[in-house]
Amino acid sequence: MAMPLSAQSAHSRLTDPALLKRFDNLSHKLMCTCGCNMPLRNCNHTGHCNAWPARDALDKLLLSGMSDEQILEGFRKGFGSITDKNEAFAMAKSPEYSYMFAQFKDGFGTQIMSIPQSNYLGVFSALGIILCAGFVGLFIRSRRKSKNKPDTLALLDEKHREELLRKISKEEN
Repeated sequence: MAMPLSAQSAHSRLTDPALLKRFDNLSHKLMCTCGCNMPLRNCNHTGHCNAWPARDALDKLLLSGMSDEQILEGFRKGFGSITDKNEAFAMAKSPEYSYMFAQFKDGFGTQIMSIPQSNYLGVFSALGIILCAGFVGLFIRSRRKSKNKPDTLALLDEKHREELLRKISKEEN
């Protein structure tokens, strides 16, 4: 009799395939706050990293039965007073990560959401396109100006040079 295959995430202690799938989905929507600019599921920093208490809380919140929407809303706007008594935030209460406890309580804000869940990608893409178009426009404009400029050597041909010298010598006398 074949057993169904399931894999455990390297970043979660969950073993239930349904919870692991939710963990994977949610940890892709949430950004790590350590400064790596990666979704929570992709941050692979070892040692002291903000991802560890966030993943620990995510594991425990999933086990407690919270919905995905409640969890995402809690990360954005804060979990409020439940952080004081809920075991999900035990790692954030430890001295090593105590600076994160206030963020769990009051919220991380919209910056906790990964790029597909925020509009940062659209904004920065638009700015990049505008900048590129501006540089291309400046390049084309400078090329056109250089083509329309008369050659300075042609202005000082022998005839013009003699005439200019005569005018200068008349003004000096």
